[in-house]
Amino acid sequence: MESQENKRVVESEDIPFFPGHLLTEVVVAFAVLGIVLLAAGIWPKELGAPANTIMTPSRILPEWYFLWLFGLLKIVPELVGIFLAGLFVVVLLLFPWIDRSKSNALKARSKILTSTALSLVILVVLTIIGFKA
Repeated sequence: MESQENKRVVESEDIPFFPGHLLTEVVVAFAVLGIVLLAAGIWPKELGAPANTIMTPSRILPEWYFLWLFGLLKIVPELVGIFLAGLFVVVLLLFPWIDRSKSNALKARSKILTSTALSLVILVVLTIIGFKA
């Protein structure tokens, strides 16, 4: 006679990802797309006045996330600015690999935290210079 423990039947209400869950996600995605297209058809966005190709505006600024680069190019020569911007981005991307500390304590990571804070200050200062230029 087999014991009751060996005959356990696991009843599960899990839905398998394919096709059950995937089908639900696709239906919801098409419903949202349909609502967006319907809203675009009922309330179309009007285009602004056509651009005047003869007259350039007096003050042209890049988008906010490029203002630091604009500010850098205002204070250094163009070729040096392009090189420095590339170097700055590469160093920022390498920060996780530069910090080899095993500890998560802030005191043990003072060098990388100082470098990160200094990088942020440089970005903010360059952004302000770019905005005022």
